[in-house]
Amino acid sequence: MKRLLNIINKLISERYIFLTLVKRDFESRYLSSIIGLPWAFIQPITYVIVVWFAFTYGLKVNTTSTGLAFFPWLILGLLPWMFISQTMIVSSMAINEYSFLIKKTSINLNLIPIVKIFSGLIIHLTLIGVVMLLMILLYGIYPSIYWIQFIYYLFALFVLLSGIAWLVSSINVFIKDMAHVLNIIVTILFWATPIIWPYSMLHGNFKYIALFNPFFYITEGYRYTFLEKHWFFEFPEMNLFFWSFTLFIFILGAYTFQKLKPYFADVL
Repeated sequence: MKRLLNIINKLISERYIFLTLVKRDFESRYLSSIIGLPWAFIQPITYVIVVWFAFTYGLKVNTTSTGLAFFPWLILGLLPWMFISQTMIVSSMAINEYSFLIKKTSINLNLIPIVKIFSGLIIHLTLIGVVMLLMILLYGIYPSIYWIQFIYYLFALFVLLSGIAWLVSSINVFIKDMAHVLNIIVTILFWATPIIWPYSMLHGNFKYIALFNPFFYITEGYRYTFLEKHWFFEFPEMNLFFWSFTLFIFILGAYTFQKLKPYFADVL
């Protein structure tokens, strides 16, 4: 908690530098190509359409086992996952990408991996807004009091991704294969996480396959918030598993980053 509060204080005290880095990173990722910003939306939208078409017309799935419309259920699981998976991969290259800052300035290095999270968050929030509008117009799903807990899940996601970003970005400085390893891990986690298949398919001890997966907590949380109308505190077992794992990753990532940080300049 002390480390988390320290990060928040740094973000506030160095907000001008941080926001400048976020803007620069966003522009380099999405505005440097010929088409520009639309690429940020073309890829996730295409992916969602392909998956939706395969399940709706290939597998003939129109509703979930609980009677919910399949498309909103699907997209509310895919949106956080796309943000998570992309952030994990790009954050692994954060220190290498900003090596010129490490060698020439006294910037707080802990903020560099966080820049990747906020850069991707801009697109994520925009997509969430678009999806919410479509849910209202096409499916008659209107805002409810449960939607306010979206802030809670964003906070939980920030804590989790911060730990992962520190861990993978610091290791990647010394082991250049980290990005390739992450691509494999992301692929495995996609199919191991109940995103395109329902959690209810698991029975007995197999349910712990999902509970031990922190990303399931987030993807399912989006569905609880916007579609199924459940509060996060209604599932104490899920909260226990998620926060135990997330705090472990957060502490591990922060510790690893702090230990390896003094050697970044020498290696880069």
